[in-house]
Amino acid sequence: MAKGKRMGGKEDMRQRRSRQHLTDALMGLMEERPYGEISVVDICQRAMVHRTTFYAHFEDKNDLFEYMLQNMMDRFSENRSKAEQEKGLRRAIRDEFRKVLEFFRVHRRLRMVGMGGPGSPELQMMEEAIAAVLEKFILEKGDPAIWAENAKGPQVWSHFYAGAIMSTVSWWLENEMPLSEEEMVDLLERLLPECW
Repeated sequence: MAKGKRMGGKEDMRQRRSRQHLTDALMGLMEERPYGEISVVDICQRAMVHRTTFYAHFEDKNDLFEYMLQNMMDRFSENRSKAEQEKGLRRAIRDEFRKVLEFFRVHRRLRMVGMGGPGSPELQMMEEAIAAVLEKFILEKGDPAIWAENAKGPQVWSHFYAGAIMSTVSWWLENEMPLSEEEMVDLLERLLPECW
């Protein structure tokens, strides 16, 4: 298991600050150049931390990227109000799609410059993070009778929709956001199964 995922429990202020500096550095660099061209040295220089500090927290830049994604997905989930949490599965997926669109609108250069094309490791990690959130929603809010015949249903559905979300966001950005975020969210909701 990667260090970034292994670091459970309480972190002291210094550890949190170091991780935040490293995360911010990676995000900033990814808005300037492709992920594949960014090295650990680049990240450390931008964050103004020594490489030993980096390796005390993360195994490599992929571990840092996964940590960054996990934190983003956790924040998406945490920022949902109690009223939002009580809404059904369709609403939860709709709200998460809106948050992904908003994130990439704000960090447009991240997708256009820093992340590779289809099949790139960084997009696959992003898809996995989205799929994990969606699977959690399906298990929490979905009707267990829907997947009673196949226990792998929630995994299949979450990966299907995560891939569709990433592909749709790519299309949206590459075509200069021809629809508003709300229009995009409305169209996605029409594609969700009625039983959700």
